[in-house]
Amino acid sequence: MIGPGLPWEAKNQAVVHTWYPQRFGGLPVPPVRGIVEGVATWPEYATVVAIHLDPDNHTAVCAPHGLDDLLDGVWRRNPCRVSEKTSHERLARHRPTQRWPGVQVTTGHPA
Repeated sequence: MIGPGLPWEAKNQAVVHTWYPQRFGGLPVPPVRGIVEGVATWPEYATVVAIHLDPDNHTAVCAPHGLDDLLDGVWRRNPCRVSEKTSHERLARHRPTQRWPGVQVTTGHPA
């Protein structure tokens, strides 16, 4: 349950293409055509997960690369939009193994 003091974020995927290159550098990114396409570009496979309401107003999970890395505690770069350099910067900034004991950092691709 989300409440005061719990970290969470909301990003409007429909406008990411308007600010992404200025914030992160690199080439312009195309507008996304839907939730799956937008979520699929998030920086680590474990973060490529979103919850949304489907057309029938039911909660639905969007995990285009699966849930294995999230459930297994694996921090792995999503090469869709994140370079190895940016991934190393994110690792240094977020320090996942210090923040979450048991998290495994890997550079391989999911099986």
